[in-house]
Amino acid sequence: MQPDWVRQREPEKRVKRESPWKHVFSFVWMILFTAIAFWIVGENKLSLEQTFWIILILAILQVILQLFTFMHLAQRGYGIVILFFALGLLIAVISAVGIILM
Repeated sequence: MQPDWVRQREPEKRVKRESPWKHVFSFVWMILFTAIAFWIVGENKLSLEQTFWIILILAILQVILQLFTFMHLAQRGYGIVILFFALGLLIAVISAVGIILM
């Protein structure tokens, strides 16, 4: 056993603190995406298919922002959670396509 003065001290773990501005910035983007979707539907200048795809893309962007900002999936140690989200999404898409094709 080594004396106390010889032992190396373990480095202290630094906790990365999140800035509240990250949440505000993400929230503003989500409000902007929602406003764009309402504007596209209200203007009624695009075809139904174009409107559908634009709104779908905006919705996917909002889901990504929600998961990584407010559900904290961007932090370390959430790799398995992201994997299960991806697998669940894959199963949902396969099921939806299967139901549509029936």
